[in-house]
Parts: sequence; C-alpha cells; structure tokens
Amino acid sequence: MTSKSVITVANLNNTSALAQVQHAGASDLNGDQVTLILRILDRTGSLLRYKSEMIQAAQLNVDALRESKAGDEMLMSTWTFNATDGFTVVDGFVKLEDVTPLDDQNYDMQPEDMTNLYDTVFTALTDPLAGIIAYADSLRKSGIRVKVTVLVLTDGEDNRSRIDPSKIKALTSANEGCYFCLMAFGTGFAQEAARDMGFPNVREYNATKGELRKMMGEFSKSQVRASQSTVAPNAFFN
Repeated sequence: MTSKSVITVANLNNTSALAQVQHAGASDLNGDQVTLILRILDRTGSLLRYKSEMIQAAQLNVDALRESKAGDEMLMSTWTFNATDGFTVVDGFVKLEDVTPLDDQNYDMQPEDMTNLYDTVFTALTDPLAGIIAYADSLRKSGIRVKVTVLVLTDGEDNRSRIDPSKIKALTSANEGCYFCLMAFGTGFAQEAARDMGFPNVREYNATKGELRKMMGEFSKSQVRASQSTVAPNAFFN
C-alpha cells in the first residue's frame, strides 16, 4: 500500500483533514508482528541551509532499515512541522518500500518559520485516525504484536504551540514499553524538552554540516537493535 497524498493541517482546529491519512491494514503485514516507527521532523526556517542534508539523511534512514533483517516487519509514518504551515503528514504507516522520500516540495520552509513542536507531537500521538496510539491499538485488536518507536528530530525549543507538554508526558507515561526519542540538532534545549514531554531517550548533536546524517545513522542502528532484541524503553540509544 502506498500513500495517496501529503496531508497538511494548518492548525489544531483543522484536524479533520487527517481523516484522509491512510495506513497499511493488518492484512497488508508480512506476519503477526510489526514495529511502528513515527518520525516527527522539524521543518522550520532555521533548518533551511541544511535542507538537502535532511532530505538525504531521512532517506538513508529508510534505506538502512530496509536492509535490516527486521525491515519487512516495519511500518513508518513521517510528519513534518513548522508554525507557518502547521504540520504535514507525508505518509500514514506504510511499508518501508512505500515511504515517500522527502524532497523540495514536501520538505520546504521559510526563513521566518517557528517551532510548533508540542502541537505536532500531541496530534501525531493522539489523533484517532492518523495517530500512532490508535493505530497500534487497532493492530493489537487484530492479533498483531506491536512495537512502537517515536522519533522527534528538532533544532530548537517550542515557541508556538498551544498544547502544554504535560499532556504529552501523560501519554508517554501511559504507554510504557514504547520508545520515545528526542534527537536535537543543536545543544542546550533537548534535556528540558525531553523531560517536559516524558521522552527518556535523548541525543544532542552540534548544528553543523554532516551531523544530520550522523543522527539518522545512530537512530537507524538503534532501531535495528530494538527491533531484533529486548531493549529497555529508556535505553534505546545505549
């Protein structure tokens, strides 16, 4: 199953558009277990000069997971965000071979774009149609064993959301056994943001050329390890 279109939601009052998001069904899976990977990627103006590297790094991530032994048991959904456009669902949960690559059209930004991180994360977790929690529950009801990884990659702290991060923390606390990961392209803000959202797995990288590829490389290796063995929810990157 391939994604039919890119869905953009301007704000929290317009989430009805998320009804168009399509996921793979239980009958589309290759077996009775699956790993769901939700990528929530910053698309704000401060990343404009690293745009091409982010596009490359995101594809390297997909390629690395496809080549892993557990690649055929993974489904991925990619969301991007900035306060000008709101948030965009590039794909619902689809097989890795069906993931839509980032490009100049679906990964564009303006210099003045701000960071609506918490609004995006909360919606990506909780939306009854597009969100990962509801989708994981629906698969479990169909007899599928489900692992969940949520990756947030951002280069700055939130400065435009309406949602309080404590609402996200309540969700992460209630979904024990999932991997909630924050990777920061830049230093000095990640630990606080992760603590506020209840994300126990945190990595900080310098905001310099080449680091986005390193970040996605580390994430890919950690995801492969977590998919093939038992890894504690707070030890994803260890």
